[in-house]
Amino acid sequence: MILKKLRQDYKWVVLVVCFLMEFLCLGFCSSNMGLYTVPVTSALGIDRLAYSCAGSIRYAVQVVVALFFGTLVNRFGIKKMLFMGLCSLIGATLLRAFSTALWHIYLAGALHGFGIVYVGGTMAGTIVRRWFKQNIGKFTGIVMSANGIGGAIAAQIISPIINNGETFGYRKAYLLSAAIALVISVVILIFIKDNPAENTAIPGKKKKQPKNALWSGIEYAVVKKKAYFYIVAALIFLTGISLQSIGSITIVYMTDLGIDPAFIAAMATLSSLVLTCSKLIAGASYDKWGLRVALLICQISALTTFVLKGILTNTTLGLVFATTATILASLALPLETVMIPLLTNDLFGSASYDKILGICMAMNSIGLCLGSPLGELLRRITGSYRLCFWFFSFIMVIIIVSWQFILRVANKEKQAILATESV
Repeated sequence: MILKKLRQDYKWVVLVVCFLMEFLCLGFCSSNMGLYTVPVTSALGIDRLAYSCAGSIRYAVQVVVALFFGTLVNRFGIKKMLFMGLCSLIGATLLRAFSTALWHIYLAGALHGFGIVYVGGTMAGTIVRRWFKQNIGKFTGIVMSANGIGGAIAAQIISPIINNGETFGYRKAYLLSAAIALVISVVILIFIKDNPAENTAIPGKKKKQPKNALWSGIEYAVVKKKAYFYIVAALIFLTGISLQSIGSITIVYMTDLGIDPAFIAAMATLSSLVLTCSKLIAGASYDKWGLRVALLICQISALTTFVLKGILTNTTLGLVFATTATILASLALPLETVMIPLLTNDLFGSASYDKILGICMAMNSIGLCLGSPLGELLRRITGSYRLCFWFFSFIMVIIIVSWQFILRVANKEKQAILATESV
């Protein structure tokens, strides 16, 4: 009886492990990369534009690796691929610490990209879905919220080391991060399990499915023939590129408007704090009201953010708009993280979940990769950052309207499958 109880409760251990994965992967290994830019480029004499290409390499690798996520996880299992991902993240951090040439940094970017896929949101979402049959949104949101917490703690630890006045002081920060990552990785690998012991298979057919629960789903061979699958992929791409473009130009835009740097810094802090809560809100909204409402909350937040930034001025009212936009932008960001595993589950089910999730994450990564340069390109073409916000407001309207049709078509097919299974 005690052993059975421990097995049933082990899912909470797995939830903590997934939280640590996001805390490490997105917090210590991704959230504060900008802190290293000036120290590294100054110490090694590297052009900042050339240095920034390491980020593009990271996203490019993420795209390719994510496409094979389902295949590799199904073949080798969660634990083995997680081990490889953790090794890649630690290796990338160590390589950055000892880099003496630009190609070392580029190689670290490639390792980082691989590690993000197999330790980050794609893997965490998959594990949560295997262990939790109800309230998937809430638990996914809890796990993803570790991003903001990890980033905030990491910034407080590494910033003083990076800015200690030493030319190569950043190397000590990288080494400390690698050591912390190693300790957390050992804990993760000790306690992680591929599947619940009492149910190693994907949940089978049920006569009745509770709202937003796991369902048998559609085989990939069938899914790839559905037009709405490709539209979903395109909408994920457009959402990623829109949010990334706007996020990358916002600070420069406010600086150009002459807004006080202290206020801009305060907005960055506010964004991190709200982001931690916004992922919990997105997950809870999915559980309570379903995918349509959860998506609309995030999408309308994004649209309102773009509009407010489009009319931003360096006035008292403008600062109110900027504060409101910062809060709403953080409420929109779960579209890049929490919502992708949830919509994959809701629209396509269990049959090919890992494979389809990998493809959806790859489309998101392509958007993130192209977002920053597109924002700058649009500024050069239009001559104004302000017009960029109006352009992406228009794109977001298209995204919102398109999702309403997609959800109607997908839900009709889902209900038909569930009705057949109930017979």
